[in-house]
Amino acid sequence: MVNHLSGTIITAGLLLVAFPTVMLGTEYGIIVDGKLTKHGSVVGRSTRAGDGKDDKAFMLNGLYKFVYAGAGVRSSDARIHARLSINKLGNTGAGVLVNGHWFTFDNNPDNKIGASGPAFENNTKVFSDAEGRIKPGVPFDVDIVIKDRFLTLAINDEKVGEVENFPTAMETVPSPDVGSVHKLGLITALRSWRADLKIYDFRLETDGQIVPLPEMQTIYKSGSATTNTYRIPALLVSNKGTILAFAEARRNSGSDTANIDTVVRRSEDGGKTWGDEIIVFDEHDNVAGNPCPVVDQSTGRIWSLQTWNSHKIHENQTKAGFGEDSRRVFITYSDDDGKTWAKAKDITRSAKQKHWSWYATGPGAGIQLQRGKHKGRLIIPCDHKSLPSGGPQTYHSHILYSDDHGETWHIGAQTGHGLNECEAVELENGDVMLNSRNHGVNEFHRGVSISKDGGQTFSSFRRDPTLLEPRCQASIRRYRWPTGDKPGIILFSNPARKWRDFLMLRMSSDDGKTWPDAKIIFPYTSAYSDITVLPDGRVAILFERDNHTKIDLAILKL
Repeated sequence: MVNHLSGTIITAGLLLVAFPTVMLGTEYGIIVDGKLTKHGSVVGRSTRAGDGKDDKAFMLNGLYKFVYAGAGVRSSDARIHARLSINKLGNTGAGVLVNGHWFTFDNNPDNKIGASGPAFENNTKVFSDAEGRIKPGVPFDVDIVIKDRFLTLAINDEKVGEVENFPTAMETVPSPDVGSVHKLGLITALRSWRADLKIYDFRLETDGQIVPLPEMQTIYKSGSATTNTYRIPALLVSNKGTILAFAEARRNSGSDTANIDTVVRRSEDGGKTWGDEIIVFDEHDNVAGNPCPVVDQSTGRIWSLQTWNSHKIHENQTKAGFGEDSRRVFITYSDDDGKTWAKAKDITRSAKQKHWSWYATGPGAGIQLQRGKHKGRLIIPCDHKSLPSGGPQTYHSHILYSDDHGETWHIGAQTGHGLNECEAVELENGDVMLNSRNHGVNEFHRGVSISKDGGQTFSSFRRDPTLLEPRCQASIRRYRWPTGDKPGIILFSNPARKWRDFLMLRMSSDDGKTWPDAKIIFPYTSAYSDITVLPDGRVAILFERDNHTKIDLAILKL
């Protein structure tokens, strides 16, 4: 037998549990002999004690902590095995996730083994009694077999339930419009929820390859001595190749209205090591956030635009105009690769119209146009709430632009009502595409607008049926221009469901008309993100995870 503890793939048929012999494949050990292997990923946050070793088992506890089998499996057929023990029964919610469905051990009333999820119309389907099959503190075996959309569930080798026409993929992830992502046919995890779960073994046998999550490192961790919560990531690479990771440091609470500073951390070695937090914009106890940086490729200067309001004024109380009770736009810059920043300058009167109240720069990064009549133009994506005299409030995306290397800024085009936070990308013909979050409307697909004049006017926007969203910020970035026989590629990242989870990186080779390929970056709670392309061609994604407790950086090759 190959050494389990190294996380090496082991051959099928070595489990002690008698699986139904419906298929053969490769077996991946997720947790073997109580130890997490390279194929497993622990995500989420624990509400109680952290992981430990007890009785040669991997300990999992807390409402928001899961052990995933990578980012999924490139097959819809699989055999899942777990040897577990649970400290108590009584509607703990502990169980096995399979494609967005929870197979739990002790549903109330009367501790029933059952399942819930879209295939059961989000009701609980009862399979069998837990009493006599599962005892607190006593190890038991769970086996789930999926073959040709038929699922069977066994406890201690006894079949207790079955499901016909089981979904071959997560509901809405992947989208039916995304072809090759369907190779991620099965996503599975264990959760403890309100129980202490000992995991002795967790294994997966499949004829498809397991897909690993990209390597991630935490750049900002909430709950430090100086900062309650870090949020709102923005990411760029300087002309010198330095990675700059921006964020809001929400000093005394996680609220959008608080003492908020804009900060940045720098990496000069491709993301291997990071310097200390640097203040970019701080206005006493007030809100100084929503960083939106951009690099002028011709001068090397790094600009950062951000917005201000009093910490006493909530978003819904923000007044139109330019006064102390309004949202205002500030700009700063760095000429030393992000190490120090100039005193921020108020540019509100050139960046805002008087009937706009709420206003936000970004979040995310701006761009500089590389082609066409407006080559060299700096573009900052923004959004605002409009309060026209005598009319209803409306919500719009818009841009700011500069044609003089950031010395002066002008209001560009705005979209129709119903859009919000946005990012821009340049298309192959020099057009500008704005990709926007929905706001103020009952829609869950991204809004897309096109400008043929460098962002001075936008077409009527359309909804992209492929880009499902939970009404959340997203990032769009050009990976490469077409060269030779290689097509151009645009990247897009967001939580790809109606909930803020399953951060996905999508790829388009036809200027965003279709998105035929994708990768799951993070399978649990995730929200805002920003993409950049590193000098060596790798892709970096800075994103919020685990209910805003961390901002992590994932770096991967396409």
